[in-house]
Amino acid sequence: MKGHGTKTDSHGAILIVSIGTTQTEGRAVIDSCMKKMQKAYPKAEVACSYTSEAVRLVLREQGETVQGPLAAISSLIDKGHSEIVVQPLFITSGARYHELYPIITTLNELAGAHGAIGFKGILIGSALLMSHEDYVETAKVLVDTYAPKNKDEAVVLVSPTSEGGAEPALCQLQMILDDIDKTGRVIIGTVNGYPDLEKVKSRISHVGAKKIRLVPLTIIPGIHAWIELSGDANKNSWQKQLEAAGCQVTADTRGLGEYEEILNLFVKRMEGRVKPHSFLK
Repeated sequence: MKGHGTKTDSHGAILIVSIGTTQTEGRAVIDSCMKKMQKAYPKAEVACSYTSEAVRLVLREQGETVQGPLAAISSLIDKGHSEIVVQPLFITSGARYHELYPIITTLNELAGAHGAIGFKGILIGSALLMSHEDYVETAKVLVDTYAPKNKDEAVVLVSPTSEGGAEPALCQLQMILDDIDKTGRVIIGTVNGYPDLEKVKSRISHVGAKKIRLVPLTIIPGIHAWIELSGDANKNSWQKQLEAAGCQVTADTRGLGEYEEILNLFVKRMEGRVKPHSFLK
């Protein structure tokens, strides 16, 4: 009807949510993930947001604006997108994952053809680790990517536990890793949680490993993870402490998201949520 306007022709939108980073390597991971999502849903708009206010403030000082999840979702709604899928780049469904729920639940209460906002709704994709199948898929990728070839070697995947409440999920992942890789030489540790460095040392001793490869158990590589693992100025870095225990240690600065197989799993997580609801057609 004349005078009522016409809605934007939309095929939906995908919002990638990460903790955020100012590092070039981390930004490249997010860009790669966005490209994969765009390839999977070429008609959808793909955007990103950062949950960390500290990171957003630093970027703002540098002349770049990255929105938080609420502002980013609101912007997509204002553009006329009636179907929005939020896909977090989180390993576990810990505290940061659940911080998104109040935002999405509140906005969904306003959804519907005659709702206050007038959009169909918002879906949230799962974290990397949610169902048992998710754990198995992820563990297989980790074993294929990191499993040592020699008996005197071990790889330690170190989590900064920045997602909050991640320890039970990481312990479950360790058990499944052990089921797949019978050597026990793919080891999970956490900087500020469980299993801690002492547990990792005990396991290293048990499997008889002398050469240790440290890997940040994060999707997006960041300077804080690098400092905890191998920072020269950090006297308590894991590398220094393991070397003091007699190990020969190398550190890998790459995050999990720098491996295509991991990003493919996030696309699969999102597709698993989208298809049952017939979103993004």
